[in-house]
Amino acid sequence: MPVKFKRVDFIAFDSLLSDDERLVRDSTRKFIEDNLIPIIEQCNREGRFPRELVKPFGELGFFGASLKGYGCAGMSNVEYGLVMQELERGDSGIRSFVSVQSALVMYPIYAFGSDEQK
Repeated sequence: MPVKFKRVDFIAFDSLLSDDERLVRDSTRKFIEDNLIPIIEQCNREGRFPRELVKPFGELGFFGASLKGYGCAGMSNVEYGLVMQELERGDSGIRSFVSVQSALVMYPIYAFGSDEQK
């Protein structure tokens, strides 16, 4: 069983975050600790993507997190960065999956797509 993350805040980074930013970070951290970290090593060994996490990622607002409207979370850039940091801690491939879906898929549709596409 993987060791739970033991955070150390040498530079008092938490003091720079708002309550909302800490909430986003902490809830993402808990989700990753409870749902991704326990399975990701086996997924990697099997060459399997954990598809069962895609729907929960969407429900938590990870996809298109910084976009406003259309059911997106409308997170600040700091909140989005904290989500990506926690996903990266869980698995680099998962963080890439979520950020590509948001930045290379959803953002161009949001910025340049028709209302029907959005």
